[in-house]
Amino acid sequence: MNLEKTTYAMFRSPLLLCLVASITAGVCQPSLAGSTNIQDQESQQHVRILTVGNSFTHNATRYLDEIVEAAGHKLTHKMLSIGGSSLEQHAGKATAFEKDRNDKSALYSRGESLQQALQSEPWDIVTIQQVSFKSHDVTTYRPHAQQLADIIHRYAPQARLLVHQTWAYRSDDPRFRKAKPRAGEPATQKEMYDGLSEAYRTITAELSAGRIPVGDAFWKADNDPKWGYRVSDKLNLKEFQHPQLPDQKHSLHVGYRWNNRDGKQQLGMDGHHANLAGEYLGACVWFECLFGESPVGNTFVPEKLDAEFAAHLQTVAHQAAVQGGDVIHGVVADQSPAFDDPEPQRYQLRARASEIDSRAKEYPEIGFVFGSDKKPADMEYAAVDTRVAPQGKLAIWLMGHNAGLFERLNGYGIHAIGVSYARGWFGKLAQPQPADAYARGRIRLEAATGLDFSDELDLLPPDGAAERARQLLIWLCKENPQGKWDQFLTDNQSRLRWDKIIVTGASHGSTTAARFAKHQRVDRVVMLCGPRDQDQDWQGLPSATPANRFFGFTHVLDGGWTGDHYCRSWELLGLHAFGPIVNVDDTQPPYQNSRRLITAADVDGDARRAHSSVTPGGSSPKNGDGEMLFDPVWEYLYTHDVAAVGEPTEEDSDCQRVHVRYDTAAP
Repeated sequence: MNLEKTTYAMFRSPLLLCLVASITAGVCQPSLAGSTNIQDQESQQHVRILTVGNSFTHNATRYLDEIVEAAGHKLTHKMLSIGGSSLEQHAGKATAFEKDRNDKSALYSRGESLQQALQSEPWDIVTIQQVSFKSHDVTTYRPHAQQLADIIHRYAPQARLLVHQTWAYRSDDPRFRKAKPRAGEPATQKEMYDGLSEAYRTITAELSAGRIPVGDAFWKADNDPKWGYRVSDKLNLKEFQHPQLPDQKHSLHVGYRWNNRDGKQQLGMDGHHANLAGEYLGACVWFECLFGESPVGNTFVPEKLDAEFAAHLQTVAHQAAVQGGDVIHGVVADQSPAFDDPEPQRYQLRARASEIDSRAKEYPEIGFVFGSDKKPADMEYAAVDTRVAPQGKLAIWLMGHNAGLFERLNGYGIHAIGVSYARGWFGKLAQPQPADAYARGRIRLEAATGLDFSDELDLLPPDGAAERARQLLIWLCKENPQGKWDQFLTDNQSRLRWDKIIVTGASHGSTTAARFAKHQRVDRVVMLCGPRDQDQDWQGLPSATPANRFFGFTHVLDGGWTGDHYCRSWELLGLHAFGPIVNVDDTQPPYQNSRRLITAADVDGDARRAHSSVTPGGSSPKNGDGEMLFDPVWEYLYTHDVAAVGEPTEEDSDCQRVHVRYDTAAP
């Protein structure tokens, strides 16, 4: 069965449930009318989750909406679920979509891929899990969990990745009755729990993720001296007639049930799936992990669940959720931290890539080297102004250091860094012309990521622009804590927070920035005098970064403009959907909210100066007061609200689309 679910639990007064059962010592009773967990709108949390899983995901979140509602919060939940599906199956669908967007097997039941689902909402949380019968064996998680994690981080970098730890089967499940279990198969409930517990903790650490410990809660509840499920030693199933069932008091699993088979009632056993009590326990764990609030005292209890038992399950869920370690406890609101610098000032820092990361290598065949102490070629730059209110954005500049641009970015409240990365390959690789319409794009992507995309370039991950940027930020966190650089790294510094990052460059740097943003979602892309690659088609590939987040600016005398390089790239990127080409010389900000800006400012007819004029520097024209003419343009490019867009226009029939034809073309 292929299932998906989208649910919305909105704030409204919860039902007042009269829980009359007496509560034993150590167990908290659910709140009655006037519960303190009924909150006003100001304290309401809204958490958005995307879950990727199977029927166990359905089980564990069955009552999550109601618990959230009773607590006065809001939940947005989309589920991508296939019954009995493993990590391998979900990863297979996602990787199939990466290879071929028209592959129907890559889609879930509503015609949506994982990638499309990731882009459909600004998710706070994305969860994955292993299928239960493989959950004890960590080798079955690899490499599929990492494949899913990579795609999740690319398309939803703002989301926290969580691993839903599923539960062991009931102690009397047929899996544990085999006389000779297969090698590696758990022979008891405890063996299954121990195995899955270790596997989930291991994979959570490998993914630098968090964990939702439903499996721990099940184990604790199942083995409670008073409330745990107990199997009768004298049970004789042959004695039962429909509709009689064995005593299954306090079971968390479906257990024994009658099934109609060909008109006959047969006693069956489901020791895998959660029953009402198990579903409630799982939802209580999820609630506290997502909202950081204890479920103890929550006023929602399913109608058929004993109130005293429900109170016990709330307590068990709370105990599991506060164990610490890799267990998440609430979604932290994402805010830009204010500076608390005792001596506010503008900081300008620099460091050599080879000195801050011992893994860095040289690639002399493409001119990617360290240089010497007297003439370093791997210098990296950073700047921040703690006198200016921070915007929570970091610009990564993919070109030679531009002090004027960094000063302006800091004036906008934007942090700025420039990294040493492989950009000297142009003119050496893809010669005399690229092998196909995507070859140069693959080189750019490998230069940006350090991952193996191109047969012509052989970088290692530490030498990609992305990892160089991460290492520089880690260094900055230590060297310049006043700058609050840590906000651009995940909590454990394992990844960049690409959702807060502007990738930008000039000329070929802007082209690499655009290619990278097609692969990795970023906050914004600013392309000065670019993108180039008029003989490539990667600009038209599906994009992880929405098209409204790309901004371009060029001079009309630039050879890239007169040769129809830029207009072509802009249209392939889809920028014509957000406004016309606007000449900034005769238009005031916000330039019709367009993403395509041009200028014809006086550069003495010099095409080379025109190319450089759109970046701060000596070639950029000034007004009569000696001020940079394009200061309003740069501020617009780096700070304009991406949600504010212009009116769409048709493609320009005068812009040459085809510059080179290839016999083959493969992304």
